[in-house]
Amino acid sequence: MALSAQQIPRWFNSVKLNSFITATQCGKHFQRPGRTLLHGFSAQPQMSSDNCFLQWGFKAYRTSSLWNSSQSTNSSRQEIGSAQSTLLPSMNEQTQKTQKIPNFDSELSLEALDDLPPVSPLQPVSEEEAVQIIADPPLPPDTFTLRDYVDHSETLQKLVLLGVDLSKIEKHPDAANLLLRLDFEKDIKQILMFLKDLGIEDNQLGTYLTKNYALFSEDLENLKTRVAYLQSKNFSKAHIAQMVRNAPFLLSFSVERLDNRLGFFQKELELSVKKTRDLVVRLPRLLTGSLEPVKENMKVYHLELGFKHNEIQHMITKVPKMLTANKRKLTETFDYVHNVMSIPHHLIVRFPQQVTLSACPQEC
Repeated sequence: MALSAQQIPRWFNSVKLNSFITATQCGKHFQRPGRTLLHGFSAQPQMSSDNCFLQWGFKAYRTSSLWNSSQSTNSSRQEIGSAQSTLLPSMNEQTQKTQKIPNFDSELSLEALDDLPPVSPLQPVSEEEAVQIIADPPLPPDTFTLRDYVDHSETLQKLVLLGVDLSKIEKHPDAANLLLRLDFEKDIKQILMFLKDLGIEDNQLGTYLTKNYALFSEDLENLKTRVAYLQSKNFSKAHIAQMVRNAPFLLSFSVERLDNRLGFFQKELELSVKKTRDLVVRLPRLLTGSLEPVKENMKVYHLELGFKHNEIQHMITKVPKMLTANKRKLTETFDYVHNVMSIPHHLIVRFPQQVTLSACPQEC
């Protein structure tokens, strides 16, 4: 049946719309990945029969009715636009949803980090996080050596570098506990600077601190006060440094105790201030050691060996060690020198070193 000129555009539009819908449905079944075109459509490898018929009808329509081409084109564009508008909102919604997804890999600002709540130590930890935690090995709860603590204590490491013998200090549990509680920068460094200003050399610090480790428990101001006291008694800086090296515990004595010791030797031996000062400079252990051997030897020289008071003064100023010598060895040596060798008292006073020798030559 032939169609009139007025019916051709209506027929063509209906056919074109049905072909468009069919092509859209076919595109969903034959869609290829990676060949996406505009508005979500995919290119097809073959053309459907409806599309072929659409092309034939379109050619026939152009030959039979050119005057109505613009009208049909506009109507088809409107239909295609309406069909595309039904698809565009879904694509836009997906784009908006994609943009709204936060990126957790992005770095947080410093302000955002400050606003984060603090992590509680009681917060549960997953197994993956627990495996990544690296903890230092625990310190031994009870040990007899400081060697186990050296790797964990910066203070002990620096003391070892200074030459401190920890094997001798660890024999005293109180001393070992003291060193473990000290901070090198806060507690020890200022003591080291004080000793260096006093005249202790770098190679002497290790030996000195090994003997007098208790110096770290002393207040720095008290140490300065004791040095100032010795300077007030006309001890030179060189003499003070020599006394501190030879008697490491000297600075651990209070000013009152130092003053009592100096007064004792000056009074008991009836020495002048200068001779008393020279005596303790040569043997500073007289200020730090026990006074009992000194008192005992003074009685031995006077009562048992028969020396006069002025002779005793002369001998001890030449050989200060006679004040701290062993009583048994002292009497045996004097008996051999005086009774066997027949050396009189005045020669012994002139050469007092022979009294400090061994009791008999066979033991030398």
